[in-house]
Parts: sequence; C-alpha cells; structure tokens
Amino acid sequence: MSLSLRAMRYVQAALRSGSLTAAAEAMHVAPSAIAAALDQAEAAFGMALVTRARSKGVFPTKAGRDVQRRIDDLLERYDAMLTDVSDLQSAFSGTLVIGYNAPIAPAFLPEICAPILAAHPEVSLSFIEGDNATVQAGLIDGQLDVILFVAELPSPQIAAQPLIFAPTYCLCPADHPLAAGAAVTVSQVAREPLILLDRPAARGYYMDLLEQSGEDFQIVATANSTEMVRSLVAAGAGVSLLNMRPREVPPYAGGAVRCLPVAGSTSGVTLSLGFAPGPKRRLVQMFVERCVAFFEAPEGADLIVSRD
Repeated sequence: MSLSLRAMRYVQAALRSGSLTAAAEAMHVAPSAIAAALDQAEAAFGMALVTRARSKGVFPTKAGRDVQRRIDDLLERYDAMLTDVSDLQSAFSGTLVIGYNAPIAPAFLPEICAPILAAHPEVSLSFIEGDNATVQAGLIDGQLDVILFVAELPSPQIAAQPLIFAPTYCLCPADHPLAAGAAVTVSQVAREPLILLDRPAARGYYMDLLEQSGEDFQIVATANSTEMVRSLVAAGAGVSLLNMRPREVPPYAGGAVRCLPVAGSTSGVTLSLGFAPGPKRRLVQMFVERCVAFFEAPEGADLIVSRD
C-alpha cells in the first residue's frame, strides 16, 4: 500500500501534536481524516505508530518516533525542492541551453542573446547545433531548454512558436546570367550545375522541388553547411537553393553572390521555436519574447528572400 504526501502530513501533524483533534484543526480537516491517515500509515509500514488513549490523545510508539523523524526529513526535503524549483522558474539566472537547426543561426542568435547576457550577469548560454530530429529529441529528453527548428510535423511533446516563413530562393554568382533577372524559375535553376545543401530533411526537400521541374538536373557538389554552399557558389562552381541568408555578408571564399526569389513556387520552410508545453522558466520566456520581437522587426525580415 502506498502513502500519499497528504496522508504523511496528517500523520506528521498527529505525531507532533499528540491529538487527533489538534492535528485536524491544524490541517483544516475532520478528525476522522487524521485517524484514517494513521490507519493507512500503520497498514503501509506494518507496525503500530501510536497508542490511542480515549480522551487523552495519541502517543507515538518507539517505531512511531522513528517514522516521524523519517517523515519530517522527507517532507522537509520535498518542500525545499518545491521552493528551489519555484526559484528556478522565476529567476533570471542559471544556464539556458539552446539547440538549433538553423545553419545561419550565427547571423541572428548573437544579436538576440547579447542583451540578455548584458542585462543579467548571472545568466550563461549554451548553444548546440543539430538537425531537426536531434534538437527535438534533445528538448524532449530535457537536455535542451529551447530549440530553433523547422516545425513540420513536430512531436506532440513540443510546443511550437512560429517565427518566420522563409521562401526557397536561388543563390548564384553575381556575374551569372541568372543574376541579371529579378527572379528565376525552378526549371532555370535545374538546368544549372547544382550545389546541394546536404542536411537531414533539407536534401529531400530540395530534391523534391527540383524533380517537380521535370528537368534533368546535375548535382556537382554537396555540402552540409550553408557557408560551404555559399562559398562554392561564390567561386562559380554552380548555383544552389536555400531558404535563409545572412544579411549581406560575403561568403568566406570571397566573391559576390546574388539571392533571387523563385517565381511560381510556394515552397519554403517555417523557422519556429520549440519548448516544453506548460509554464516556462522566466529565462526561457524572455528568450522566446526576444526571438519573436526580432523576427517581427526589419532585421528578421532581412534574413529571407521575399517573393514580393
């Protein structure tokens, strides 16, 4: 038989006061509830905890005094845990672990997070990059506090806050013939040597889009980082399809590139925040609010290539 925390509090009150009536008054219940809790405790522990004397109250047995000390210790530690968790939930302190499946996160996360660190010296941040499945698993397992991910069919154990929709765009060298136009079609892209961003989910997404063109296409290189894709394009190795971009930052390899919207396509991804359902720590809530405000501002809009 198990014993609830409420029953243990009733037993504690009875053992401390030596009176069912006094314990009932302290716990704001009927004396019968205290008596029932004592009976449950004795049945659960398999021993008499008190002797009962009519009109004189209850007296702990030797075993009862030992159980009382253990109950006092357990309830004290339980109450301390509740206080600690409450402080954690309400405090701007501790470590915030951020997982992200956003290859260009370095283009915006520092701008979002630097003011948090400046305003709250007791806060530290940890950034962990991964793919969509990895960061979701890390959040569910409790290894991550909040994630940036592409929220397509997220786990039901994750609450999602959409941040921005990023249409698919074409990246090409600035001196490429395609760069002379205001937009490109998927068919035009498919006829060029292609640099493919080879990340989980992204590869299949771009391949599906290219196959819909009906063109025979040639992938000349793959890379699992956006910056390598950008550098290969800047070097003239081919063109690519991407969804988010850094704000007018030259590729590592140098050379100018051009970002062109893909006409006639509705493809794109939604970058979202993910966090555990239910009440959030103040630190998590502050990070969420800063992310939402950033992507509602012009700075956030600069990270996508609009079709308008």
